[in-house]
This record gives sequence, C-alpha cells and structure tokens, in this order.
Amino acid sequence: MKIIKNLTRQIAILATVFSVGLLATGCESLGGSGGKSVEELTSAANGGDAAASFKLAEHYFKQKNYTESEKWYKTAAEQYKTK
Repeated sequence: MKIIKNLTRQIAILATVFSVGLLATGCESLGGSGGKSVEELTSAANGGDAAASFKLAEHYFKQKNYTESEKWYKTAAEQYKTK
C-alpha cells in the first residue's frame, strides 16, 4: 500500500511539472511532443528519455489503454529518479 501511495505522489508531481512545462512552451501535439510520432517517442523513452516516457503515458491514457499508460508512467518515474 505504501508503494502505491508513493507512486501516486510521484505521478502527481510529474504531471504537475509537465503541465507547467507544456504551458510554458506552448506545445500542442501528441502530449506536447513537438510533433513526434509514437514510434519516435517510444525510441526516445527506451533510450532513457523520461519526458518521452511521460508523454507516451499521457498518450496511452487518453487512448484509454491503461495498461500501457501505467507502464510508461512507472518508467518515467524511474527515469526521473535516476537523474
């Protein structure tokens, strides 16, 4: 239960940080990806890009693919932790 609370807190923090960042930069396309395709984001995310992982999580969440969304939110959280 403690792990779920910590993960929820991390996701909330990441969502806030990215929301502010997206508003500041004015990005409009796929999760603020600057026009990148899902394949490009996946490649970047698999290469360790936490922002790309988060954008993929948002994309899959909007598509109601919650399994993929959860996977990418967790990946983003881990990638940010190691920075």
